[in-house]
Amino acid sequence: MSRIVILTSSRFGIAADCLPELCDSLKLSIAGVIVAGAPRRNLRRVRLKLRKLLRIGIGGALNGIRMRGWYAGAETPDVGSLCARHGVPFFEVPHINSDETVAVLKRLEPDLGLSLGNSYIASRIFNLPKSGMINVHGERLPEYQNAQSVIWPIYHNETRTGLSIHQVDKGIDTGAILHREDFDIVFAPRLKDTVRGTIAITQARTPRAVRFVCENYAALAAKATAQAPGRGFTTPSIFQFARMVLNNRRLHRASLGGRSP
Repeated sequence: MSRIVILTSSRFGIAADCLPELCDSLKLSIAGVIVAGAPRRNLRRVRLKLRKLLRIGIGGALNGIRMRGWYAGAETPDVGSLCARHGVPFFEVPHINSDETVAVLKRLEPDLGLSLGNSYIASRIFNLPKSGMINVHGERLPEYQNAQSVIWPIYHNETRTGLSIHQVDKGIDTGAILHREDFDIVFAPRLKDTVRGTIAITQARTPRAVRFVCENYAALAAKATAQAPGRGFTTPSIFQFARMVLNNRRLHRASLGGRSP
């Protein structure tokens, strides 16, 4: 039986979605769930934020804040309450890459770490589990590394999205792909509703995909290959967003066979 540790940055969302599915598995033992607080501010993070702001502009940054609610998905229980219900040890640490995270992982000695809803994870964290860590990315890899789901395929006039589960390495969404699922974007007249409808499908598919990978990790890892070169994405500028809105309208009409809704 493989010992799994879940590392997440939110008490709600993807970790809460996946925990019951993983607890139902006869092949897995959930050694613990670690919830990390907000990362500490440092000079490197400030530089990255300033670089991003210069790239997308103030309009893009403000619009990105507005878009966050589009990705919330359906409400989930608190993962701490779920841990209590399923008898899973629960830990809270200051931030993902803290000394406290290291201490908890060393104490639990997991076979595999599962990253759900996190930002950058340092090598001193993802190297602690015997088989390292895996991460769920809500988009197709390697085409859309570090991308918000749905909107960037629409920007490129595509009608398919997906989810990918990959090994965590020193890059962002660059590790070897263990599992990938592609599926159709559910188009609606408004981009906001297209995102929300498609995110609901991703949310429904993710727990079973995570369980499949965790249960079959050794076989999948043996077959996994390094990702081909990809391109990293970020929050769209206001001009890129305008193109997404226009493309969504056109693709929605096309999904109806050219008929008006």
